[in-house]
Amino acid sequence: MINIKDRIKSIFKTKEIRNKIIFSLLILLIYRILSAVPISGIPADALVELFKGTQFGDILSTVSGGVLESATIVAIGLTPYINASIIFQLLGTVIPKLKELRKEGQDGRRKISMYTRLATVPLAILQSFVIYSTLRGFGLVGTLSPMELAVMAATLTAGAVIMMWMGELISEDGIGGGTSYLIMLGILAGIPGTIRTNFLTMDPLQKTFFIGISVLLIVATIVITQTERRIPIQYSRRVRAGGSMESYIPIKLTQSGVMPVIFAMSLFSFPQLIGKFLVSKDYSENITMWGNKILEMMNNQYIYNISVFVLIIAFSFFYLTVVFNTDELAENLQKQGAFIQGIRPGNETSEYLRKVSFRLAAVGSLFLALVSILPNIFINTGFITATVISGTGLLIVVGVVLDMKRQIESMMIVRSYDKYL
Repeated sequence: MINIKDRIKSIFKTKEIRNKIIFSLLILLIYRILSAVPISGIPADALVELFKGTQFGDILSTVSGGVLESATIVAIGLTPYINASIIFQLLGTVIPKLKELRKEGQDGRRKISMYTRLATVPLAILQSFVIYSTLRGFGLVGTLSPMELAVMAATLTAGAVIMMWMGELISEDGIGGGTSYLIMLGILAGIPGTIRTNFLTMDPLQKTFFIGISVLLIVATIVITQTERRIPIQYSRRVRAGGSMESYIPIKLTQSGVMPVIFAMSLFSFPQLIGKFLVSKDYSENITMWGNKILEMMNNQYIYNISVFVLIIAFSFFYLTVVFNTDELAENLQKQGAFIQGIRPGNETSEYLRKVSFRLAAVGSLFLALVSILPNIFINTGFITATVISGTGLLIVVGVVLDMKRQIESMMIVRSYDKYL
């Protein structure tokens, strides 16, 4: 206990870490204030009624930052920004110009980030109009005048841009990944209400299952996300008494972190939004029928679980190719005079690292996908009646907390080295 207290004291004694923590808490305060400011034209009970009895509300609320059903100025939250990120990362594999930008390093990534931010605005406007049109089609809101509609769309769009901006500020000056951090805050904000409505109504046996499964999932998530394979490397130019200097390349089982989970949830919410929109419109009997079929499929637990499982695995491999550039890593190792024993520098090193990372990703992605759907399976089979947090929410929260822990530890290590410089 003393060591933990000393560690906390040392963290807050470090000015850089203390400022980052204070800044992150300030963003939290601003976020909660904004999530309490209602928007004109859309009552909160209308959104609650729209999402009642479907998976759609939980999914869209998760990726938006947990504030969608409150009908506030940040209601659509991070959804447009996440969708824009998915679009440009997918386009980056087929459009030559975007491929070249990805290869340009930091400058190229900065340009792609700028395009992503610009694309967020029209996507936010579109989502605002779709939500309003769907609500009006179901008779949950009245008809707004053109000026009222423009104000409503502009307010929601501004809220989405503010959320995107706060996420980038967190990435630069705070602790944790910006987008993931804000989503985590939204998930945590809903936990007390879930405990109040579900946990207190359980019988002792259900509570035992509930606590046991929750602890098991949390421990397993921490262990798997922290697991890594260390590939030894040697530096032929850095010689010490016992021979060439050795180091290693750490490759995690979940190299992509929680982004595949977030991307899968965001993509899965799209057909459900389209289905709701089609059902709300009285265009024709065929269109309404197709809308109902889409919603029926998306609300089917078997289809939901299988779809989420497959999407998380697919995005894990896809995102790995984005965040782990083996060609660039192999080139940097060769420039530094480093090599993997038994592997030739250059293309062979790149190919070896790619194979290792993909094999690890196969195991890591299966775990992420399984944890995401496991609570739903337990509920459907009757082992438990409810969970405090969904599988995807658990992965996001644990992933963000561990990422924040790693950042703080890295800054502490740098600080300890600085004392001797």
